[in-house]
Amino acid sequence: MEIKAMYFSPTKTTEKAILGIGENLSNKLEYPLTKINITSSNSRDKNYSFNKDDILLLGLPVYAGRIPEILEKFLANLKGDKTLAIVVAVYGNRDFDDALLEMKNILEDNEFHVISAAAFIGEHSFSNKIATDRPDVNDMKFAKMISDKIADKILLLKAGNDIKNFELRGNFPYKERSELPPLLQKTTDDCIFCMECVENCPTDSIDDEDPAKINQDKCIICCSCIKICPANAKYISNEKILGLKAMLEENFMEPREPELFI
Repeated sequence: MEIKAMYFSPTKTTEKAILGIGENLSNKLEYPLTKINITSSNSRDKNYSFNKDDILLLGLPVYAGRIPEILEKFLANLKGDKTLAIVVAVYGNRDFDDALLEMKNILEDNEFHVISAAAFIGEHSFSNKIATDRPDVNDMKFAKMISDKIADKILLLKAGNDIKNFELRGNFPYKERSELPPLLQKTTDDCIFCMECVENCPTDSIDDEDPAKINQDKCIICCSCIKICPANAKYISNEKILGLKAMLEENFMEPREPELFI
């Protein structure tokens, strides 16, 4: 048996949540843990297959209530073999809407058996005021607690027990994707040309010689470049995005709590 933690995490929040669950699950079950980071574009160039002895732990951020559109084709090519799976969505304190149901349906269409789901809160990609520094210490305690519950369910299933399907919040047809304007990141003279934004961009949209040049057609507005910049040299300039950011900061500051569906 092996736990395989697969995650897409431009701003590192999903990575923190998924590895918190994965490491605790690995310790509880005494199964090895393999990390599969699909954030970089070249990591998504291959197809992945999982067998009946694997346990897939899939973690994705939520973009406007859905999974990232850039991952739809990649996820549709995942192959399971009655493989047990857990899906985890990380959202910016508003709502995860249909993202978990979307993940579950995609996997089950590809021969996975989704046995549990969880929703975590991460600092919003547009703002450092919404869910600041989350997942935090309490979120990671929750990750430990749900790992124990998921491990118990896996052991019952492996022992041949018949367990009823769990209920999951979400709607189908899924929420329509929002049409957002370009992020229009700007770079100030504070840029130190460390190239961290280039190395961490999940769509290779930043010029590898001049980080101030960005291909807006490839940008998915994940804000990795803004969050990761050690010199705070990048910022959002699009007025519509700034208006959305202000609306979110006005209406979604009350801390949400993580949830488990099992």
